[in-house]
Amino acid sequence: MSEIAQIISLPKVEDPRGNLSFIEYGPGGRCPFEIERVYWVYDVPAGRVRHGRALCNTREMIVAMSGSFVVRLDDGRGNRQTVNLTRSDTGVVVEPGTWRELTDFSTNSVAMVLASAPYDADEYIEDYRQFTDSRL
Repeated sequence: MSEIAQIISLPKVEDPRGNLSFIEYGPGGRCPFEIERVYWVYDVPAGRVRHGRALCNTREMIVAMSGSFVVRLDDGRGNRQTVNLTRSDTGVVVEPGTWRELTDFSTNSVAMVLASAPYDADEYIEDYRQFTDSRL
């Protein structure tokens, strides 16, 4: 099985104000793309899957800001990968055209998602069957 996503190590957030400049794109930053959008996913009830979808042209980096959760990835061609994220020590980069789901959130978990493009509803494939059919 091949790796689908790039895992990036992140330093511990030492700034009590939560300064995230260490994650930015460019010199000294850790994000491998220019950040055009940031949003949060938080405290999903146990056993629920959140944000099951693929983006056509947008890269994402997902970071656990508190708690822990699982990112399940699928390239639609039989390659699957599961990444366990915990409080800000790693981030996972999701390439365009990769199905991803967030699940198994611990209580009070918060995920920060950085995206390489602004929101565009036409970018989203939210039906897994449609996603896998488009890969054939």
